[in-house]
Amino acid sequence: MIFKQQRQQHFNINIITVVLSISIIAIVVFGHSQPLLSTREEFIEKIDGYLDNESLFDDLLKNHHYYSTANRHVIEEYYRGAFKRIRNRLSIPSHRISFDPPTYNQTVIDAFASKILLNPQQNLTWNPYDIVGFNTTLNDSVCAVLYPNDSDRSTYYLVNYTSADAAIEAGAFVTHLHDCGYCSTTKDLASYMSHPDLTDPIRDCAIVSFVSDKDSLECIQHSANLTYNCAVIWLYDALNTRKDCLDICLIDWIMHTPNNVPPNSTTLNKCLQCDEDMSGPVFKVVAARTRRDSGLESAINRPPDSIYNITHYYY
Repeated sequence: MIFKQQRQQHFNINIITVVLSISIIAIVVFGHSQPLLSTREEFIEKIDGYLDNESLFDDLLKNHHYYSTANRHVIEEYYRGAFKRIRNRLSIPSHRISFDPPTYNQTVIDAFASKILLNPQQNLTWNPYDIVGFNTTLNDSVCAVLYPNDSDRSTYYLVNYTSADAAIEAGAFVTHLHDCGYCSTTKDLASYMSHPDLTDPIRDCAIVSFVSDKDSLECIQHSANLTYNCAVIWLYDALNTRKDCLDICLIDWIMHTPNNVPPNSTTLNKCLQCDEDMSGPVFKVVAARTRRDSGLESAINRPPDSIYNITHYYY
């Protein structure tokens, strides 16, 4: 079986190797002004350039020298496949990649995507995973959409309330459990509705971060259509998971391990569980919106009692 001889070695990787792996990342400075996003066509051309660059993948494989030649070949094919999947995903016309969930049709999704947030947060210019002892405590509050003019719902505020009842009493509409964060916008809600599976596209975009954080961020924005700040925290989550879970995830990815093991259970595979343990707590606080807390299903089976009972008919 693949990696049979490397499994013990996998658990003994020297921390210096991990540091060297991370050192090739091109550092992105997230300033106060949002950088210009390339067009979809321009980004596809950039991905094509990476695929045509034979030395690029040779350089990436230097960071996996502790694997056998055969296994490094498999890893190379996985990395190449990620770039190809990104290209194919972005080459499909937008009307073909839109998702019509069983509960929310395209009219609802478009309505949420077009709303204007009147109290946006400042750009996320810091990496919460760099903060030692970051407070990951979640309270029982809710994040709600409050329309200043209920007859014209094109603009809204995001407001925290102590409970769903308090939000309803104030005339607001609960959009997810716990306080608001960088992914709480209705545009991000629309993106979550449109993409029931964000794990695979963002995983592929995370592979791009081996080449450039900036390109990886653009990839997330193009692939998932998230707001800038929401895409940034997804990128930070992916970078942190790569730092702590890379070899665990490589085994699951290459072995095509399903999200849940066994597939009809709610038990996560080792990669997703590592991500949940190492990156999930910070992500839940900073991003705030998750599928479970928004009452949305996903490609990952979750216990029914962990999904917040909420519907989104306030568009």
